[in-house]
Amino acid sequence: MTEFIEVRTTIEGHEKAAELAHGILRSGLATSIDLTEVAQPAAPHDRTTWQLTLITTEQQAPALELHIRDVDRHAPISRQPVSEDIDAYPDWLINDQP
Repeated sequence: MTEFIEVRTTIEGHEKAAELAHGILRSGLATSIDLTEVAQPAAPHDRTTWQLTLITTEQQAPALELHIRDVDRHAPISRQPVSEDIDAYPDWLINDQP
């Protein structure tokens, strides 16, 4: 069974974050990409920070991290194993709880 890894990074600037996400998608380095704006009320509009949450395989994680470093060598990168069964149905879908 393939081990899945969640990789997170933050990138400054909308265009740079979108370009990174698009490059990762085109290269097939992640099975899931979530791009979320990080709230920073005092930051100027053109200095918005974006968090990318990516799901990849254990084998592809090093290549994904290199791809992120190619775009921003100072970007923080964290990784952790996905601890839930991604093929299972969510609890709210299979339980009769409100």
